[in-house]
Amino acid sequence: MAKPTFSRRSLALLAPTAALTAGLSGCVQGSATRSTGNGLSLWLTFTDNNQRDHYQENFVAPFNEQTTGVPLSLTIRGDDDALQRLQRTAIASGSGPDLVYTAGPSYGLEFVNAERFTSLDSYAEKNSWQDKVLPWAYEAGVLQGHNYMVPTSYETMIMVYNAAVFEEKGWDIPTNREEFEAFAAAAKDADMMPVGIGAGDWAAATEWLVSSFMNHAAGPEAVHDALTGSIGWDDQRIIDSIALLKDYFDQGWIGGGVESYFTNHEADLWIGLVNGTVGCLFIGSWAFSAMAPYFNDEAGNDDQWDWAPIPQFGDVTTKDLYAMGVGSTISVNSDSPRADEAAEYLDFLIQDPRAQLRSVADVSSQPLPLHYEPDDYPGDIDARVRRLYDSIDATDRIGFLSWTFWPPRSGVYTYEEMDRVIIGQLSPEEYCKGLDELFQEEYEGGKVPPIPDWQVEP
Repeated sequence: MAKPTFSRRSLALLAPTAALTAGLSGCVQGSATRSTGNGLSLWLTFTDNNQRDHYQENFVAPFNEQTTGVPLSLTIRGDDDALQRLQRTAIASGSGPDLVYTAGPSYGLEFVNAERFTSLDSYAEKNSWQDKVLPWAYEAGVLQGHNYMVPTSYETMIMVYNAAVFEEKGWDIPTNREEFEAFAAAAKDADMMPVGIGAGDWAAATEWLVSSFMNHAAGPEAVHDALTGSIGWDDQRIIDSIALLKDYFDQGWIGGGVESYFTNHEADLWIGLVNGTVGCLFIGSWAFSAMAPYFNDEAGNDDQWDWAPIPQFGDVTTKDLYAMGVGSTISVNSDSPRADEAAEYLDFLIQDPRAQLRSVADVSSQPLPLHYEPDDYPGDIDARVRRLYDSIDATDRIGFLSWTFWPPRSGVYTYEEMDRVIIGQLSPEEYCKGLDELFQEEYEGGKVPPIPDWQVEP
């Protein structure tokens, strides 16, 4: 589906507070009228008008044509920050939209704990949602044994590179630590920035790196065990992954090192990837919608970009591991008098995989995490993009992205304190110990989102 602007960029800015949670818990259900009269309501926001129009034409109008119940009314509510504030305030007063869009399970957890979402168990069982949604993504919406959230987009961290530059240099795609270090050294010797990434546009970009190195060096089992309280975040495997990331910064391989990382801007990194001054980007799969101004038919280089999994940095991962995140969810407001109609809309989204992939091809959106069959893909979808979704569908193990599976305060700590490690103010051991202390507080307070298993059935 065309994805609104909720993303990994919203999570830290809108971390729930005790006061807000208390407000959600304290309201009287049914105390206010719905925002759109007798219609079914959904609030969203888009930064891209093409995606907005695509959503209206492909995910609103067709539903209204086929439903025998009330029609869906889509309301655009400012930017994502404004939408989140308006929605939380309305729900706390017993009003708000029937269908509640959130930036992922970490946000949804707040509403579930405050009993503001309706259980979707009966609808999921009736319509076989568990057979259609990827297992790990379905589990991410299950809390206390009940399904409350339907994931509406998913993302992973990948390595994007310029295939023409790699061919010119005679480089192979690095798949493990040894190969990555050889590539990084060669790129630096060629006066290139080996890994393009930076915090100049978005300070929380550091958590992209923390997520990648914890999962691809310490391994998904260690991350899973830390998230579920089986081990501490000061486990030696996790400390070593942070130490490795720090070492790569010190060598100038990541973002050009401390001297440039904090001022690097994404546009400049894309330009560097095009002209051969940046070796590769470590970036989320949202890159597919971001690269159009830099790799395109007009420039004659649209066939030059490609992607690969983040390399294996440790002995316990595989080269095709994907650290996954749920970019957004939709739930049913517990105050809605139209729960059945709201669930009908969720089923409408889940039951049409072709429409999901059509939006990927047409407006570079991120689709629902569904099982996709070969016939679901439109003929004009980019083969490189299709390869990602096919690979994720086929994998038997996943990693965990911090902006989806970390509790709020721990998520902010992940990047804020890692910045101190990068500049030498904090050791990897101190960083991991501090994360563990904070995480244990949130774990005991029920703030950790649902954590699926790292081994999944493809």
